[in-house]
Amino acid sequence: MSDESQDTAPDLERLNRRAWTLWMLAFAVILALTVAVPTLYLPLLQLLGADGQWIQNGTTAWVSLAGLVTVFCLFIVFKQRELLKMRDALVADEQELQDARTRLSEITALFQLSTTLNLQLQLNAILEIIVRRVLATLKAQQSSIMIYNPETGLLETRASYGLEAEYARNAKTRVGQGIAGWVAQQQQAIMLGAQAPNEDFGRHYKTNRNITSALSLPLRVGDRCVGVLNVNRINHPEPFREHHRDMLRLFAEHVGAVIDRAEVMERLSAHAQALETTNLKLSEMNRMKDVFLSTASHELKTPLTSVIAYSELLDEHGGTLSLEQRSEFLGRLQQEAKRLLALIDDILDLSRLETGKLSLRRELLPVNAVVRAAVETARPLAAKHGVTIEQRLDESLAEAEIDEVKIRQVLVNLLVNAIKFSPERETVSVATRADGGFVVVEISDRGPGIHPDETAHIFQLFGQGLREGDGQTSGLGIGLHLVKRITELHGGHVGVNSVLGQGSTFWVRLPSAELGAQPVPNAA
Repeated sequence: MSDESQDTAPDLERLNRRAWTLWMLAFAVILALTVAVPTLYLPLLQLLGADGQWIQNGTTAWVSLAGLVTVFCLFIVFKQRELLKMRDALVADEQELQDARTRLSEITALFQLSTTLNLQLQLNAILEIIVRRVLATLKAQQSSIMIYNPETGLLETRASYGLEAEYARNAKTRVGQGIAGWVAQQQQAIMLGAQAPNEDFGRHYKTNRNITSALSLPLRVGDRCVGVLNVNRINHPEPFREHHRDMLRLFAEHVGAVIDRAEVMERLSAHAQALETTNLKLSEMNRMKDVFLSTASHELKTPLTSVIAYSELLDEHGGTLSLEQRSEFLGRLQQEAKRLLALIDDILDLSRLETGKLSLRRELLPVNAVVRAAVETARPLAAKHGVTIEQRLDESLAEAEIDEVKIRQVLVNLLVNAIKFSPERETVSVATRADGGFVVVEISDRGPGIHPDETAHIFQLFGQGLREGDGQTSGLGIGLHLVKRITELHGGHVGVNSVLGQGSTFWVRLPSAELGAQPVPNAA
Protein backbone atom coordinates (compact mmCIF):
# COMPACT_ATOMS: atom_id res chain seq x y z
CA MET A 1 0.00 0.00 0.00
CA SER A 2 1.26 3.47 -0.87
CA ASP A 3 2.09 6.21 1.69
CA GLU A 4 -0.89 8.22 0.45
CA SER A 5 -3.24 5.33 1.22
CA GLN A 6 -1.67 4.91 4.68
CA ASP A 7 -2.21 8.62 5.42
CA THR A 8 -5.84 8.47 4.19
CA ALA A 9 -6.92 5.67 6.57
CA PRO A 10 -6.58 7.66 9.85
CA ASP A 11 -8.33 10.66 8.22
CA LEU A 12 -11.27 8.46 7.22
CA GLU A 13 -11.44 7.03 10.73
CA ARG A 14 -11.50 10.52 12.25
CA LEU A 15 -14.15 11.57 9.74
CA ASN A 16 -16.30 8.57 10.67
CA ARG A 17 -15.98 9.34 14.38
CA ARG A 18 -16.88 12.99 13.78
CA ALA A 19 -19.94 12.03 11.72
CA TRP A 20 -21.22 9.69 14.41
CA THR A 21 -20.59 12.39 17.05
CA LEU A 22 -22.64 14.93 15.09
CA TRP A 23 -25.42 12.42 14.59
CA MET A 24 -25.44 11.61 18.32
CA LEU A 25 -25.65 15.33 19.15
CA ALA A 26 -28.52 15.70 16.68
CA PHE A 27 -30.32 12.72 18.20
CA ALA A 28 -29.73 14.12 21.69
CA VAL A 29 -31.25 17.49 20.67
CA ILE A 30 -34.24 15.80 19.02
CA LEU A 31 -34.81 13.59 22.04
CA ALA A 32 -34.40 16.56 24.37
CA LEU A 33 -37.02 18.49 22.40
CA THR A 34 -39.23 15.42 22.35
CA VAL A 35 -39.03 15.23 26.13
CA ALA A 36 -39.11 18.99 26.75
CA VAL A 37 -42.23 19.82 24.72
CA PRO A 38 -44.58 17.36 26.46
CA THR A 39 -43.01 18.20 29.81
CA LEU A 40 -43.95 21.86 29.34
CA TYR A 41 -47.18 21.15 27.44
CA LEU A 42 -48.91 18.96 30.10
CA PRO A 43 -48.45 21.35 33.06
CA LEU A 44 -49.67 24.16 30.84
CA LEU A 45 -52.86 22.19 30.10
CA GLN A 46 -53.40 21.58 33.79
CA LEU A 47 -52.77 25.25 34.56
CA LEU A 48 -55.28 26.28 31.95
CA GLY A 49 -57.80 23.87 33.45
CA ALA A 50 -58.03 21.52 30.48
CA ASP A 51 -60.13 18.42 31.03
CA GLY A 52 -58.76 14.87 31.27
CA GLN A 53 -59.49 14.15 27.63
CA TRP A 54 -57.07 16.85 26.55
CA ILE A 55 -54.46 15.59 28.93
CA GLN A 56 -54.97 12.01 27.77
CA ASN A 57 -54.74 13.10 24.15
CA GLY A 58 -51.60 15.07 24.90
CA THR A 59 -50.03 12.09 26.60
CA THR A 60 -50.91 9.88 23.64
CA ALA A 61 -49.48 12.42 21.24
CA TRP A 62 -46.30 12.62 23.28
CA VAL A 63 -45.86 8.88 23.33
CA SER A 64 -46.51 8.71 19.56
CA LEU A 65 -44.06 11.51 18.92
CA ALA A 66 -41.45 9.78 21.05
CA GLY A 67 -42.01 6.57 19.13
CA LEU A 68 -41.79 8.31 15.79
CA VAL A 69 -38.62 10.11 16.85
CA THR A 70 -37.13 6.84 18.03
CA VAL A 71 -38.05 5.09 14.75
CA PHE A 72 -36.64 8.05 12.82
CA CYS A 73 -33.40 7.93 14.77
CA LEU A 74 -33.06 4.17 14.23
CA PHE A 75 -33.79 4.61 10.51
CA ILE A 76 -31.18 7.34 10.25
CA VAL A 77 -28.64 5.16 12.09
CA PHE A 78 -29.33 2.25 9.72
CA LYS A 79 -29.00 4.44 6.63
CA GLN A 80 -25.87 6.05 8.02
CA ARG A 81 -24.32 2.62 8.48
CA GLU A 82 -25.15 1.71 4.88
CA LEU A 83 -23.68 5.00 3.65
CA LEU A 84 -20.52 4.40 5.67
CA LYS A 85 -20.20 0.88 4.23
CA MET A 86 -20.63 2.22 0.70
CA ARG A 87 -18.08 4.92 1.36
CA ASP A 88 -15.64 2.42 2.88
CA ALA A 89 -16.05 0.22 -0.19
CA LEU A 90 -15.44 3.17 -2.50
CA VAL A 91 -12.44 4.22 -0.44
CA ALA A 92 -11.11 0.65 -0.55
CA ASP A 93 -11.53 0.56 -4.33
CA GLU A 94 -9.81 3.92 -4.64
CA GLN A 95 -6.98 2.73 -2.40
CA GLU A 96 -6.62 -0.47 -4.44
CA LEU A 97 -6.64 1.56 -7.65
CA GLN A 98 -4.04 3.94 -6.28
CA ASP A 99 -1.94 1.05 -5.01
CA ALA A 100 -2.08 -0.70 -8.41
CA ARG A 101 -1.15 2.54 -10.18
CA THR A 102 1.79 2.99 -7.85
CA ARG A 103 3.07 -0.54 -8.39
CA LEU A 104 2.60 -0.38 -12.14
CA SER A 105 4.46 2.92 -12.20
CA GLU A 106 7.30 1.15 -10.39
CA ILE A 107 7.31 -1.59 -13.03
CA THR A 108 7.27 0.98 -15.81
CA ALA A 109 10.15 2.83 -14.18
CA LEU A 110 12.03 -0.46 -13.88
CA PHE A 111 11.77 -1.26 -17.56
CA GLN A 112 12.46 2.31 -18.59
CA LEU A 113 15.65 1.97 -16.58
CA SER A 114 16.49 -1.34 -18.28
CA THR A 115 15.93 0.31 -21.65
CA THR A 116 18.20 3.19 -20.68
CA LEU A 117 20.86 0.68 -19.64
CA ASN A 118 20.70 -0.92 -23.12
CA LEU A 119 18.80 -3.91 -21.72
CA GLN A 120 21.52 -5.52 -19.67
CA LEU A 121 18.88 -7.92 -18.34
CA GLN A 122 18.33 -11.11 -20.32
CA LEU A 123 14.89 -11.83 -21.75
CA ASN A 124 14.14 -14.68 -19.32
CA ALA A 125 15.03 -12.47 -16.35
CA ILE A 126 12.77 -9.68 -17.67
CA LEU A 127 9.86 -12.10 -18.11
CA GLU A 128 10.31 -13.50 -14.60
CA ILE A 129 10.24 -9.98 -13.15
CA ILE A 130 7.07 -9.19 -15.08
CA VAL A 131 5.08 -12.23 -13.95
CA ARG A 132 6.10 -11.81 -10.31
CA ARG A 133 5.42 -8.08 -10.09
CA VAL A 134 2.12 -8.24 -12.00
CA LEU A 135 1.02 -11.02 -9.65
CA ALA A 136 1.68 -8.86 -6.60
CA THR A 137 0.26 -5.73 -8.19
CA LEU A 138 -3.13 -7.20 -9.12
CA LYS A 139 -3.37 -9.44 -6.04
CA ALA A 140 -3.64 -12.44 -8.35
CA GLN A 141 -2.56 -16.02 -7.74
CA GLN A 142 -0.99 -17.01 -11.06
CA SER A 143 0.48 -15.25 -14.09
CA SER A 144 2.34 -16.34 -17.21
CA ILE A 145 3.79 -14.89 -20.42
CA MET A 146 3.65 -16.60 -23.79
CA ILE A 147 6.10 -15.37 -26.46
CA TYR A 148 5.41 -15.78 -30.18
CA ASN A 149 8.05 -17.84 -31.98
CA PRO A 150 8.05 -16.82 -35.67
CA GLU A 151 10.04 -19.93 -36.64
CA THR A 152 7.40 -22.38 -35.36
CA GLY A 153 4.36 -20.09 -35.52
CA LEU A 154 3.56 -21.01 -31.89
CA LEU A 155 2.98 -19.09 -28.68
CA GLU A 156 5.37 -20.63 -26.15
CA THR A 157 5.23 -20.07 -22.38
CA ARG A 158 8.55 -18.56 -21.33
CA ALA A 159 7.69 -17.55 -17.74
CA SER A 160 5.08 -18.76 -15.24
CA TYR A 161 4.73 -17.97 -11.54
CA GLY A 162 2.29 -18.48 -8.70
CA LEU A 163 -0.34 -21.01 -7.68
CA GLU A 164 -0.72 -23.91 -10.13
CA ALA A 165 2.06 -22.44 -12.29
CA GLU A 166 2.87 -25.95 -13.54
CA TYR A 167 -0.33 -25.90 -15.63
CA ALA A 168 1.04 -23.05 -17.75
CA ARG A 169 4.72 -23.96 -17.78
CA ASN A 170 5.95 -25.31 -21.15
CA ALA A 171 2.49 -24.76 -22.69
CA LYS A 172 2.31 -24.07 -26.44
CA THR A 173 -0.54 -23.03 -28.71
CA ARG A 174 -1.04 -21.77 -32.22
CA VAL A 175 -2.17 -18.24 -32.98
CA GLY A 176 -5.96 -18.31 -33.22
CA GLN A 177 -6.35 -21.40 -31.06
CA GLY A 178 -7.48 -21.21 -27.45
CA ILE A 179 -7.92 -18.09 -25.37
CA ALA A 180 -4.29 -16.91 -25.65
CA GLY A 181 -4.28 -17.68 -29.38
CA TRP A 182 -7.47 -15.63 -29.87
CA VAL A 183 -5.97 -12.69 -27.94
CA ALA A 184 -2.80 -12.83 -30.07
CA GLN A 185 -4.76 -13.05 -33.32
CA GLN A 186 -7.33 -10.35 -32.51
CA GLN A 187 -4.83 -8.25 -30.50
CA GLN A 188 -7.58 -7.49 -27.99
CA ALA A 189 -7.60 -7.85 -24.22
CA ILE A 190 -10.19 -10.18 -22.72
CA MET A 191 -11.52 -10.45 -19.16
CA LEU A 192 -13.21 -13.68 -18.09
CA GLY A 193 -15.17 -14.64 -14.99
CA ALA A 194 -15.65 -18.00 -13.33
CA GLN A 195 -17.58 -19.18 -16.39
CA ALA A 196 -16.48 -18.84 -20.03
CA PRO A 197 -18.45 -16.09 -21.82
CA ASN A 198 -19.33 -18.15 -24.89
CA GLU A 199 -19.08 -21.57 -26.46
CA ASP A 200 -15.85 -20.81 -28.36
CA PHE A 201 -13.94 -20.13 -25.16
CA GLY A 202 -15.84 -22.74 -23.16
CA ARG A 203 -13.99 -25.70 -24.68
CA HIS A 204 -10.64 -24.12 -23.71
CA TYR A 205 -11.69 -23.03 -20.21
CA LYS A 206 -10.02 -24.88 -17.31
CA THR A 207 -12.95 -25.40 -14.95
CA ASN A 208 -10.92 -27.76 -12.72
CA ARG A 209 -8.53 -24.95 -11.77
CA ASN A 210 -11.12 -22.85 -9.89
CA ILE A 211 -10.21 -19.70 -11.79
CA THR A 212 -12.62 -17.05 -10.51
CA SER A 213 -11.36 -14.30 -12.79
CA ALA A 214 -8.82 -14.06 -15.63
CA LEU A 215 -7.18 -11.41 -17.78
CA SER A 216 -5.37 -12.05 -21.07
CA LEU A 217 -3.71 -9.17 -22.92
CA PRO A 218 -1.64 -8.95 -26.10
CA LEU A 219 1.92 -7.66 -25.85
CA ARG A 220 2.28 -5.55 -28.95
CA VAL A 221 4.90 -3.55 -30.79
CA GLY A 222 2.99 -1.36 -33.20
CA ASP A 223 0.68 -3.66 -35.15
CA ARG A 224 2.71 -6.76 -34.32
CA CYS A 225 1.92 -9.10 -31.40
CA VAL A 226 5.05 -10.42 -29.69
CA GLY A 227 3.28 -12.34 -26.92
CA VAL A 228 0.37 -12.70 -24.51
CA LEU A 229 0.22 -11.86 -20.78
CA ASN A 230 -2.15 -14.06 -18.72
CA VAL A 231 -3.18 -13.20 -15.14
CA ASN A 232 -5.53 -15.39 -13.06
CA ARG A 233 -7.28 -15.05 -9.72
CA ILE A 234 -7.83 -18.53 -8.28
CA ASN A 235 -10.36 -19.09 -5.47
CA HIS A 236 -10.46 -15.31 -4.95
CA PRO A 237 -13.68 -13.63 -3.73
CA GLU A 238 -13.18 -10.49 -5.85
CA PRO A 239 -13.12 -10.67 -9.67
CA PHE A 240 -11.02 -8.41 -11.85
CA ARG A 241 -12.71 -5.13 -12.82
CA GLU A 242 -12.54 -2.84 -15.81
CA HIS A 243 -9.89 -0.59 -14.29
CA HIS A 244 -7.61 -3.63 -13.81
CA ARG A 245 -7.86 -4.40 -17.52
CA ASP A 246 -7.34 -0.75 -18.51
CA MET A 247 -4.23 -0.34 -16.36
CA LEU A 248 -2.78 -3.66 -17.45
CA ARG A 249 -3.40 -2.75 -21.09
CA LEU A 250 -1.30 0.42 -20.67
CA PHE A 251 1.44 -1.61 -19.02
CA ALA A 252 1.30 -4.29 -21.74
CA GLU A 253 1.79 -1.68 -24.47
CA HIS A 254 4.99 -0.50 -22.82
CA VAL A 255 6.37 -3.89 -21.88
CA GLY A 256 5.80 -5.28 -25.38
CA ALA A 257 8.49 -2.94 -26.71
CA VAL A 258 10.83 -3.96 -23.88
CA ILE A 259 10.35 -7.66 -24.64
CA ASP A 260 10.86 -7.05 -28.36
CA ARG A 261 14.14 -5.24 -27.72
CA ALA A 262 15.26 -7.98 -25.34
CA GLU A 263 14.48 -10.61 -27.99
CA VAL A 264 16.50 -8.69 -30.55
CA MET A 265 19.40 -8.44 -28.11
CA GLU A 266 19.08 -12.15 -27.31
CA ARG A 267 19.16 -13.07 -31.01
CA LEU A 268 22.12 -10.77 -31.59
CA SER A 269 23.90 -12.25 -28.59
CA ALA A 270 23.23 -15.80 -29.82
CA HIS A 271 24.41 -14.82 -33.29
CA ALA A 272 27.52 -13.23 -31.82
CA GLN A 273 28.23 -16.36 -29.77
CA ALA A 274 27.76 -18.52 -32.87
CA LEU A 275 30.14 -16.27 -34.80
CA GLU A 276 32.62 -16.40 -31.94
CA THR A 277 32.39 -20.20 -31.84
CA THR A 278 32.83 -20.37 -35.60
CA ASN A 279 35.77 -17.98 -35.37
CA LEU A 280 37.38 -20.15 -32.68
CA LYS A 281 36.86 -23.22 -34.86
CA LEU A 282 38.36 -21.44 -37.84
CA SER A 283 41.29 -20.29 -35.71
CA GLU A 284 41.80 -23.84 -34.48
CA MET A 285 41.56 -25.18 -38.01
CA ASN A 286 44.03 -22.55 -39.17
CA ARG A 287 46.39 -23.54 -36.35
CA MET A 288 45.97 -27.22 -37.22
CA LYS A 289 46.62 -26.37 -40.88
CA ASP A 290 49.86 -24.61 -39.93
CA VAL A 291 50.90 -27.54 -37.74
CA PHE A 292 50.00 -29.98 -40.50
CA LEU A 293 51.86 -28.05 -43.19
CA SER A 294 54.98 -27.58 -41.08
CA THR A 295 54.99 -31.23 -40.00
CA ALA A 296 53.97 -32.61 -43.39
CA SER A 297 56.65 -30.59 -45.16
CA HIS A 298 59.27 -32.20 -42.92
CA GLU A 299 57.81 -35.71 -43.09
CA LEU A 300 57.36 -35.60 -46.87
CA LYS A 301 60.69 -33.93 -47.61
CA THR A 302 62.72 -36.50 -45.65
CA PRO A 303 61.86 -39.55 -47.83
CA LEU A 304 61.85 -37.43 -50.98
CA THR A 305 65.36 -36.19 -50.14
CA SER A 306 66.53 -39.76 -49.63
CA VAL A 307 64.92 -40.89 -52.89
CA ILE A 308 66.59 -38.05 -54.81
CA ALA A 309 69.96 -38.66 -53.15
CA TYR A 310 70.03 -42.42 -53.83
CA SER A 311 68.73 -41.97 -57.37
CA GLU A 312 71.51 -39.42 -58.07
CA LEU A 313 74.11 -41.80 -56.65
CA LEU A 314 72.83 -44.60 -58.86
CA ASP A 315 72.82 -42.29 -61.87
CA GLU A 316 76.28 -40.89 -61.31
CA HIS A 317 78.06 -44.03 -60.05
CA GLY A 318 75.90 -46.79 -61.47
CA GLY A 319 78.79 -48.25 -63.43
CA THR A 320 81.25 -48.34 -60.51
CA LEU A 321 78.93 -49.64 -57.78
CA SER A 322 79.05 -53.26 -56.83
CA LEU A 323 75.99 -55.46 -57.08
CA GLU A 324 75.67 -55.45 -53.29
CA GLN A 325 75.79 -51.62 -53.14
CA ARG A 326 73.26 -51.31 -55.94
CA SER A 327 70.91 -53.71 -54.12
CA GLU A 328 71.33 -51.73 -50.89
CA PHE A 329 70.57 -48.41 -52.62
CA LEU A 330 67.57 -49.86 -54.42
CA GLY A 331 66.29 -51.31 -51.13
CA ARG A 332 66.57 -47.92 -49.47
CA LEU A 333 64.84 -46.28 -52.41
CA GLN A 334 61.96 -48.73 -52.10
CA GLN A 335 61.80 -48.25 -48.31
CA GLU A 336 61.62 -44.45 -48.57
CA ALA A 337 59.10 -44.67 -51.42
CA LYS A 338 56.91 -46.95 -49.28
CA ARG A 339 57.23 -44.55 -46.35
CA LEU A 340 56.16 -41.69 -48.60
CA LEU A 341 53.27 -43.75 -49.94
CA ALA A 342 52.16 -44.59 -46.39
CA LEU A 343 52.11 -40.88 -45.48
CA ILE A 344 50.02 -40.07 -48.53
CA ASP A 345 47.66 -42.95 -47.74
CA ASP A 346 47.23 -41.64 -44.17
CA ILE A 347 46.39 -38.18 -45.49
CA LEU A 348 43.88 -39.60 -47.96
CA ASP A 349 42.28 -41.77 -45.24
CA LEU A 350 42.00 -38.76 -42.97
CA SER A 351 40.30 -36.80 -45.75
CA ARG A 352 37.84 -39.67 -46.35
CA LEU A 353 37.10 -39.92 -42.64
CA GLU A 354 36.43 -36.20 -42.27
CA THR A 355 34.08 -36.22 -45.28
CA GLY A 356 32.36 -39.47 -44.24
CA LYS A 357 33.46 -41.25 -47.43
CA LEU A 358 35.61 -43.95 -45.83
CA SER A 359 33.82 -47.28 -46.27
CA LEU A 360 34.73 -50.59 -44.64
CA ARG A 361 34.79 -53.95 -46.41
CA ARG A 362 34.08 -56.27 -43.52
CA GLU A 363 34.45 -60.02 -43.51
CA LEU A 364 34.67 -62.69 -40.85
CA LEU A 365 38.38 -63.20 -40.12
CA PRO A 366 40.64 -64.58 -37.36
CA VAL A 367 42.25 -61.61 -35.61
CA ASN A 368 45.49 -63.48 -34.98
CA ALA A 369 46.07 -63.80 -38.75
CA VAL A 370 45.74 -60.05 -39.18
CA VAL A 371 48.11 -59.48 -36.22
CA ARG A 372 50.74 -61.79 -37.76
CA ALA A 373 50.48 -59.96 -41.11
CA ALA A 374 50.98 -56.62 -39.36
CA VAL A 375 54.01 -57.96 -37.49
CA GLU A 376 55.60 -59.17 -40.72
CA THR A 377 55.03 -55.75 -42.28
CA ALA A 378 56.75 -54.00 -39.35
CA ARG A 379 59.57 -56.54 -38.89
CA PRO A 380 62.04 -54.86 -41.35
CA LEU A 381 61.68 -51.57 -39.47
CA ALA A 382 62.24 -53.39 -36.18
CA ALA A 383 65.39 -55.02 -37.56
CA LYS A 384 66.65 -51.64 -38.71
CA HIS A 385 66.18 -50.20 -35.19
CA GLY A 386 67.58 -53.28 -33.48
CA VAL A 387 64.25 -54.11 -31.85
CA THR A 388 62.79 -57.58 -31.43
CA ILE A 389 59.06 -58.23 -31.85
CA GLU A 390 57.62 -60.86 -29.50
CA GLN A 391 54.17 -62.42 -30.08
CA ARG A 392 51.86 -63.91 -27.42
CA LEU A 393 48.68 -64.79 -29.29
CA ASP A 394 45.65 -66.55 -27.84
CA GLU A 395 44.83 -69.24 -30.39
CA SER A 396 41.31 -69.75 -28.95
CA LEU A 397 40.13 -66.28 -29.97
CA ALA A 398 36.79 -65.99 -31.73
CA GLU A 399 36.70 -64.50 -35.20
CA ALA A 400 35.71 -60.85 -35.76
CA GLU A 401 33.92 -59.10 -38.59
CA ILE A 402 36.56 -56.58 -39.70
CA ASP A 403 38.09 -54.83 -42.68
CA GLU A 404 41.42 -56.67 -42.95
CA VAL A 405 43.30 -53.84 -44.68
CA LYS A 406 42.16 -51.14 -42.23
CA ILE A 407 42.75 -53.20 -39.08
CA ARG A 408 46.19 -54.18 -40.35
CA GLN A 409 46.82 -50.45 -40.92
CA VAL A 410 45.78 -49.79 -37.30
CA LEU A 411 48.14 -52.46 -35.93
CA VAL A 412 51.05 -51.44 -38.18
CA ASN A 413 50.69 -47.81 -37.01
CA LEU A 414 50.86 -48.93 -33.37
CA LEU A 415 53.80 -51.26 -34.06
CA VAL A 416 55.72 -48.55 -35.91
CA ASN A 417 55.21 -46.14 -33.00
CA ALA A 418 56.32 -48.78 -30.49
CA ILE A 419 59.44 -49.59 -32.53
CA LYS A 420 60.28 -45.93 -33.08
CA PHE A 421 60.26 -45.13 -29.37
CA SER A 422 61.87 -48.34 -28.12
CA PRO A 423 65.57 -48.32 -27.20
CA GLU A 424 67.91 -50.48 -29.25
CA ARG A 425 67.99 -54.20 -28.36
CA GLU A 426 64.67 -53.92 -26.55
CA THR A 427 61.54 -55.96 -27.22
CA VAL A 428 58.12 -54.90 -28.48
CA SER A 429 55.48 -57.42 -27.44
CA VAL A 430 52.21 -58.11 -29.24
CA ALA A 431 49.50 -60.01 -27.34
CA THR A 432 45.90 -61.01 -28.03
CA ARG A 433 43.27 -62.09 -25.53
CA ALA A 434 39.53 -62.45 -25.13
CA ASP A 435 37.60 -60.07 -22.92
CA GLY A 436 33.97 -61.10 -22.69
CA GLY A 437 32.47 -60.57 -26.12
CA PHE A 438 35.50 -58.63 -27.30
CA VAL A 439 38.92 -59.35 -28.78
CA VAL A 440 41.79 -57.27 -27.37
CA VAL A 441 45.12 -56.66 -29.09
CA GLU A 442 47.88 -55.16 -26.89
CA ILE A 443 51.16 -53.68 -28.20
CA SER A 444 53.72 -52.86 -25.51
CA ASP A 445 57.06 -51.07 -25.70
CA ARG A 446 59.75 -50.22 -23.17
CA GLY A 447 60.25 -46.65 -24.29
CA PRO A 448 60.21 -43.42 -22.28
CA GLY A 449 56.45 -43.59 -21.67
CA ILE A 450 53.83 -40.85 -22.02
CA HIS A 451 53.10 -38.08 -19.54
CA PRO A 452 49.63 -38.46 -17.92
CA ASP A 453 48.59 -35.03 -19.21
CA GLU A 454 49.25 -36.12 -22.80
CA THR A 455 47.27 -39.37 -22.67
CA ALA A 456 43.98 -37.43 -22.67
CA HIS A 457 44.59 -35.98 -26.15
CA ILE A 458 47.17 -38.26 -27.73
CA PHE A 459 44.52 -39.76 -30.07
CA GLN A 460 43.33 -36.34 -31.21
CA LEU A 461 44.30 -34.98 -34.60
CA PHE A 462 47.88 -33.58 -34.35
CA GLY A 463 47.74 -34.52 -30.67
CA GLN A 464 50.84 -36.74 -30.41
CA GLY A 465 53.29 -33.90 -29.91
CA LEU A 466 56.66 -34.84 -28.45
CA ARG A 467 57.46 -37.81 -26.30
CA GLU A 468 58.91 -36.29 -23.17
CA GLY A 469 62.59 -36.85 -22.72
CA ASP A 470 63.59 -38.00 -26.20
CA GLY A 471 62.98 -34.89 -28.30
CA GLN A 472 61.77 -36.96 -31.22
CA THR A 473 58.73 -35.97 -33.15
CA SER A 474 55.92 -38.50 -33.27
CA GLY A 475 55.41 -38.15 -37.03
CA LEU A 476 52.71 -36.39 -38.93
CA GLY A 477 50.36 -36.42 -35.94
CA ILE A 478 47.50 -38.24 -37.67
CA GLY A 479 48.52 -41.89 -37.18
CA LEU A 480 46.98 -42.39 -33.74
CA HIS A 481 43.97 -40.34 -34.76
CA LEU A 482 43.40 -42.72 -37.67
CA VAL A 483 43.84 -45.67 -35.29
CA LYS A 484 41.10 -44.32 -33.07
CA ARG A 485 38.67 -43.41 -35.84
CA ILE A 486 39.06 -46.69 -37.77
CA THR A 487 38.64 -48.73 -34.58
CA GLU A 488 35.51 -46.81 -33.64
CA LEU A 489 34.08 -47.43 -37.12
CA HIS A 490 34.37 -51.15 -36.27
CA GLY A 491 32.44 -50.57 -33.03
CA GLY A 492 35.57 -50.82 -30.90
CA HIS A 493 37.77 -48.65 -28.70
CA VAL A 494 41.45 -47.83 -28.27
CA GLY A 495 43.42 -46.70 -25.27
CA VAL A 496 46.83 -46.50 -23.68
CA ASN A 497 48.34 -47.41 -20.32
CA SER A 498 51.70 -45.77 -19.73
CA VAL A 499 54.22 -45.21 -16.94
CA LEU A 500 56.95 -42.63 -17.43
CA GLY A 501 60.33 -44.30 -17.82
CA GLN A 502 58.86 -47.81 -18.08
CA GLY A 503 57.04 -47.84 -21.43
CA SER A 504 53.54 -47.85 -22.86
CA THR A 505 50.88 -50.37 -23.77
CA PHE A 506 48.41 -49.44 -26.52
CA TRP A 507 45.33 -51.66 -26.78
CA VAL A 508 42.65 -52.13 -29.42
CA ARG A 509 39.32 -53.63 -28.34
CA LEU A 510 37.10 -55.03 -31.11
CA PRO A 511 33.71 -56.77 -30.85
CA SER A 512 33.94 -60.46 -31.70
CA ALA A 513 31.58 -62.27 -34.03
CA GLU A 514 29.80 -63.71 -30.96
CA LEU A 515 28.89 -60.20 -29.75
CA GLY A 516 27.56 -59.10 -33.16
CA ALA A 517 26.38 -55.52 -33.55
CA GLN A 518 25.57 -54.91 -29.86
CA PRO A 519 26.56 -51.52 -28.36
CA VAL A 520 30.17 -51.44 -27.24
CA PRO A 521 30.70 -50.28 -23.61
CA ASN A 522 33.39 -47.73 -22.82
CA ALA A 523 36.77 -49.34 -22.43
CA ALA A 524 38.31 -48.92 -19.03
